[in-house]
Amino acid sequence: MRLRLLLSVLLLSLALIPKGRTGLIPGQKQCNLLKGVCKDGGCTSIEQPIGVCNEDKRCCRKWWVFFPYPTPAPKSKSP
Repeated sequence: MRLRLLLSVLLLSLALIPKGRTGLIPGQKQCNLLKGVCKDGGCTSIEQPIGVCNEDKRCCRKWWVFFPYPTPAPKSKSP
């Protein structure tokens, strides 16, 4: 009885906890949250730059997205 209860609670908790994306640096994580793509060099004419992933890559997003996601103002201090 206890084993069945423990197993059901364990399976329920695993189903409710969302999977996290591990191994991403903060810029890439924010780019993914904003529904963007990290690209080398820069964005094309049909994409909007929305941030920086790292020193070499920029975060780009197509500007005609049907359900626009608001771009938040950066909260970190810039040098």
